[in-house]
Amino acid sequence: MILVTGHKGYIGNKLFNKLNLMGCEVIGIDLKDGHDIADCLPKNKNFDYVFHLAALPSVEYSVLNPSYTMKHNVLATSKLLEWSKDNKVKRFIFSSSSAIYGEGNGPKSPYGLHKLMSEQECKLYSELYQLDTVCLRYYNLYSEDQKYGGAYSTAISAWMEMINIKKPLRIDGNGEQTRDFVHVDDVIKANLFCMNHKENFNGKFYDIGSGKSISLNYIKNYIDQFNEVKWDHRPERIGDVKHTKANIQEMLNFGWTSEISIEEGLERCFKRRNI
Repeated sequence: MILVTGHKGYIGNKLFNKLNLMGCEVIGIDLKDGHDIADCLPKNKNFDYVFHLAALPSVEYSVLNPSYTMKHNVLATSKLLEWSKDNKVKRFIFSSSSAIYGEGNGPKSPYGLHKLMSEQECKLYSELYQLDTVCLRYYNLYSEDQKYGGAYSTAISAWMEMINIKKPLRIDGNGEQTRDFVHVDDVIKANLFCMNHKENFNGKFYDIGSGKSISLNYIKNYIDQFNEVKWDHRPERIGDVKHTKANIQEMLNFGWTSEISIEEGLERCFKRRNI
């Protein structure tokens, strides 16, 4: 049996549905149900795997609400780790973030710090309690069906939405900040890869990205080729890092790699769609 936290979220819902299609017995719990996931963990059931995706995943929101996001990002993870230990779960797969790196010298936001704290606790549980854990540091996720979520949306989802409703597209800073964009389908495959991996991970962490980095201006120029839009230039956002790029060599050594290139992804998002 498999537990997926955050099963109504962007990544969690896709993972939950994929596991069901594979014939797995899956249970999901989610913050969107109005509950703290730590208060509604299943009882009297035997679980083999836990995918922990539930979180408040916005850098900007964590800057504005640091203690509240700590409760749902750190304390909830700690309670879930203890529950997993007590229920003899085989493997705990934690959705972490590249935000833990900041500009290369550590987190620049409460969100990044929270993820780093939970990674350290995952490793401790592997060493102290022999609960096998693995932490996946996601880079900038996107897809053609990513939902717009207001002020805290990712750039690509926000730009798709603004094109749809014919409003100006917001771009923060000078647009030269670079990101490693990874398609959500590749992230789902990385999670399943880690579930099926035969050897223990023992609390290790891995970057999950494409291994390539492009600027927001690169995407802006791509959009301008196929859409008539106006751009709304804003100041840099507090807590945002300038550059991100995943080191995927260890995952390549295991046999996983991202399959959807940024060129194909942008075509899906901004050229093939009827927007």
